[in-house]
Amino acid sequence: MAKLSDPYVLIGVLIITVLASGLMCHVYTAGETGTDSINAVNGTTVIPGDLLIDSNTMRKEPLAANPLNIVRPLIHGNIFTVFTSLATGAAPMDVINNNSYITADGHISSKLDGIAKVEMDEHGKISVNKTDRMVWGYKYSDIYAVKSGDSINLVQNDKVIKTVAGSEINNNTVPTDFVSSEELKTWFDSAEDGQNVTVDYYLGNFSDGRASVHGKENIIHLFGEDAYAYMRNYTPGCPVMVYYHNATEVNVSSGLSYVEYLAGYPTEIRAANAKEFANGWNNTIVPPHGSAHGKENVSFTSIAESEAASGSATHGVCPPGRSLRSALLALGNPLPVGMSGADEAILYEYRPTIDVLVSNVGDYPIKIVMWTEGESGDTKIYTKIYELRDNATYIDNSTSDSTSS
Repeated sequence: MAKLSDPYVLIGVLIITVLASGLMCHVYTAGETGTDSINAVNGTTVIPGDLLIDSNTMRKEPLAANPLNIVRPLIHGNIFTVFTSLATGAAPMDVINNNSYITADGHISSKLDGIAKVEMDEHGKISVNKTDRMVWGYKYSDIYAVKSGDSINLVQNDKVIKTVAGSEINNNTVPTDFVSSEELKTWFDSAEDGQNVTVDYYLGNFSDGRASVHGKENIIHLFGEDAYAYMRNYTPGCPVMVYYHNATEVNVSSGLSYVEYLAGYPTEIRAANAKEFANGWNNTIVPPHGSAHGKENVSFTSIAESEAASGSATHGVCPPGRSLRSALLALGNPLPVGMSGADEAILYEYRPTIDVLVSNVGDYPIKIVMWTEGESGDTKIYTKIYELRDNATYIDNSTSDSTSS
């Protein structure tokens, strides 16, 4: 018995189809139904299960004009589409260049392991290309709260998307992942009309040119909870690694320092600050030929200091600063902004994680790993720096300390 995929059968069906469409093409015209059937733009990120093409809104074309539109449904055994096309004389316009990860009903196939990028040609036809390299984007301001009289306007892309009375600012009326409703209320009470504050962020300017991703749900859906948590922890403009499962972490540099006892400065507070510094830089990723700050959601205890312009300083951050500095300089990186080459590694008036800026002159992303051991004046601060080497372009034949991600 001949199979539906047999080329002779396909040719026969096509002939019948064309004849049928010649009789019935008056039922549909090329522009009768909607054209918003592709749920993507050029560069959209997709994962298994996403609906890419909605056949219900796909524009139909008369089979007499383009009988090849029926070929893909025939090959994939989409009998309903074939029957409907024959019955009406019009078939959904074929918008696919490469369907290796697109199912017959327009979803992204479970065959895709990881994420993919949708690419469109000049004719609007799409391909779904699996991502086999590391990808990072950057955290940018997305939604602003602008004070306007007794209310705030939430503005996105220069358009007001919502207005909230100042008395109604709460967890249910405003985004609160980056600025709490209490903080927003405090800002509102002291702000002047026209002043603004960012309340939500998006990921954009991706390393491989993919489209920006807006909204917490979309970011988590595509890149996972860890990527979104990283985005929340770091300063605006920070690089965020969203995909690097196909990479090897290779230890390329290390640093070690100690929290020594210093007369006149409380050791317990200094040790606590040293641990917070390590926490504030731990797992920070810096792109190749790029730079990054540490986390912004860390807190330090200030100690009176007459030499500081503000009258106080976060003593205890210099020992871990020396550990980090040593590991970075060993790779040929420049002295971080906000650091000195002396024992007092962190300059006064520079916040240890938010203001200090480290650079990576290498060709691979690096990950800074910091931790502490011991207590009080016996606290040791360790730094290790790992290169994230993309397995798509790099084969590690060494015996160095490495782990796969």
